[in-house]
Amino acid sequence: MKTSYTKINKGFTLVELMVATSIFVIIMLASMGSLFTLLDASKSSRALRFAMDNVNFAMESMTRSIRMGTNYICIIGETGIPMTNNPDSTANCPSGGNFIAFIPQPYTGYVAGTRIGYKLSLRADGVTNTINRCEGSTCVPIVSPDVDIKNLKFIVKGSDPVDGLQANVFMIIKGSVMVKGVETSFSIQTLASQRNF
Repeated sequence: MKTSYTKINKGFTLVELMVATSIFVIIMLASMGSLFTLLDASKSSRALRFAMDNVNFAMESMTRSIRMGTNYICIIGETGIPMTNNPDSTANCPSGGNFIAFIPQPYTGYVAGTRIGYKLSLRADGVTNTINRCEGSTCVPIVSPDVDIKNLKFIVKGSDPVDGLQANVFMIIKGSVMVKGVETSFSIQTLASQRNF
């Protein structure tokens, strides 16, 4: 009796390989799309975080210099505040103002009798607002161009040293940050009480 052996081919057919490769490509494309979406969200989140850190740093810087200052003047608007003369004048602002000026603690390069001020100012684009730090007649913005300050308010009580009260400055900043066409609103506030020397 003669035994016959049949040769059996083991492996995948061309159709099976094409189907498996197609499924793999579809899964990889979906995964890459999700990865790019996550990377884009991460970039937006970092940009928003950077802008908000900038606003928080500006608020802390203002608080520090105001806390160490004396002879506060607070008004609505910015006209009429003596920045380089009459350093003894003071003005409370119990209902709030958008400009504050004060005599800072002396530092290197400080000109005696010159006030430092913070105010809400329109940017060069004519649309958005920023916070300016003014020393004498020179003003510079202290927040990022991505930040639009909608409202800046200073509430000052106890600015006159004669009344014996410790000066308090309550600050409120409201605005928005524009990141990739998406506007995110914020509101921060703090209280700066005058430091006892």
